[in-house]
Amino acid sequence: MRLILLLIPLLLVACNQQHDNTTSTTSVPTSPIVAKLDNQNLRESDIDAEINALPESMRDIGTDPRARAAILQTLIRRKILSRQAIAMGIDKDPVVQQQIERARENILVQTMKDQELKSLTPPDEKTIEAYYEKHQADFTIPEQIHARHILVNSEDTAVQIYKQLRHGKDFAALAAQYSQDDGTKARGGDLNWFSRGTMVPAFEDAAFALQKPDDISKPVHTQFGWHIIQLLGRRPATVKSLDEAHDEIISILNQQAMDRWLSQATSHAHVQILRPDYIQPEPSADSDNPDDSGMP
Repeated sequence: MRLILLLIPLLLVACNQQHDNTTSTTSVPTSPIVAKLDNQNLRESDIDAEINALPESMRDIGTDPRARAAILQTLIRRKILSRQAIAMGIDKDPVVQQQIERARENILVQTMKDQELKSLTPPDEKTIEAYYEKHQADFTIPEQIHARHILVNSEDTAVQIYKQLRHGKDFAALAAQYSQDDGTKARGGDLNWFSRGTMVPAFEDAAFALQKPDDISKPVHTQFGWHIIQLLGRRPATVKSLDEAHDEIISILNQQAMDRWLSQATSHAHVQILRPDYIQPEPSADSDNPDDSGMP
């Protein structure tokens, strides 16, 4: 708990300060007053707003009186310092004004997006199933292997280790003794499961060429040094079932709906980009979602 209390001030400073210019007397008049700062009332709802701005994994501290007290103290200090900054004219600085306007726009846009997302009609099961049937390739989990390796600087050392392995020496013990890969040597060189496209080509080709668990490669050279690789397991390529892909498809369809909404909401504006190198290419005609330009 102490660590959380120490982190709260840092987290609150990082949050968007959308509550600094208004008091909860106008937004939530029934919320109990917990402190007074000159002529401004601070309420339970102000503390709740700060908690809601924290990462979701930390919001359970809202039920801890000590955490709420720490948040209130941070909120009070922030408001006092904010007033002092205004008295010093810091809010008149053009750079600061630009930052304030950018934060204001971000808050407005995010709130508008959240409201639109809540208003979306959830996709029905037929739509979800149709998307799954059309895009099954997108839900393919590629072939994976589980491997471990020993990395050394020279070919001679790699050859000597390879010979020891061929004579029955323990791979994990040799990795702990010789491997230059500090990230894996403590766990016997274990690289966990990975698919093609994860490792450098020479390493990947040698690893995927191994056929059976416990097979060991001859020394393989990459830009990192010399590797000896052992295959621990193999998973064939599989396709997620509709049930497994269900929630992912809902997220995709919702994002597509939000992209269409974004396009419609901004289509009426007259925009003229003056520099040719800032003009984005038109989306391809065969795209499933021609408005997939991403949210701001």
